[in-house]
Amino acid sequence: MNPSLMKGKGLVMGTARGEALVSTMAFTFAHGVDPSTGVVTDVRSDVRGKNVKGKILFYPFGKGSTTASSWFLETVRLGNNPVAIVTEGADLSAVIGSVMAKIVYGREIPVVAGIARTAFARLKSGTYVTLDGVRGEVRASR
Repeated sequence: MNPSLMKGKGLVMGTARGEALVSTMAFTFAHGVDPSTGVVTDVRSDVRGKNVKGKILFYPFGKGSTTASSWFLETVRLGNNPVAIVTEGADLSAVIGSVMAKIVYGREIPVVAGIARTAFARLKSGTYVTLDGVRGEVRASR
């Protein structure tokens, strides 16, 4: 098996390429990301101060309020969104936000779930990643 290939389930279809931003902790956009900049502001986050803009964002599961999908959508409206999201457990706020981004703004932001955090925790932020939301595949470059 190819160690750079991670297989999950595509929840929102599409493809993306970019640098990984990897959190090993629960994540939320609601009061956790500044939509006007894309900077993670959650004081409990291990990626606080990092920017989600243009990144493939990895985290194990979502936390907090269902308003996270609205915060995510505002981040998309302002152009400061990640290009894709990868989770261990299905984060419905990310799924809703991504679907709404396609409907409202015509922006495709695929979501893949079912990737064990032990697999993506081996990734370093900044690693170049390609994602296929149809196949549920995430591939890290060496």
